[in-house]
Amino acid sequence: MTVEEALHSYFAIDDIHHTTVAGLEGVPFLDKVGGATPTPGSPEPVLFTAETDRVYAGTTAATVIDDGTRSIAVTKTGSESTVVWNPWIDKAAAMADFGSQEWTGMVCVETCNVGADAITLAPGASHTMTAEFTVTPAA
Repeated sequence: MTVEEALHSYFAIDDIHHTTVAGLEGVPFLDKVGGATPTPGSPEPVLFTAETDRVYAGTTAATVIDDGTRSIAVTKTGSESTVVWNPWIDKAAAMADFGSQEWTGMVCVETCNVGADAITLAPGASHTMTAEFTVTPAA
């Protein structure tokens, strides 16, 4: 059996305009906003200036969300993919369960195995995926 899996972790942040996600520098990604376009990795942390929906495949890297008031480290096991998402203005306004301004105070960093990183299990086999979060106040 082949399965895709994701721990959809939504983090409350101070302001998406001042938030970065480090740890994925240099990792190529699929830009789902651009139609699942393969995109080379950036040497910089992820910055948010528009709707963001990226699938980083083939990475076991830990990530660090920094919003200027604190850092949130996300470490994972059993995961080969990471998704980074923020709906931005238009998509948030179109979502019935999302307040029109809530997009400024959240970011999603998902521990997952998707696409080419899907897990195939033989009969009787098992798989465990974990995410651990560590919060550190800004210095």
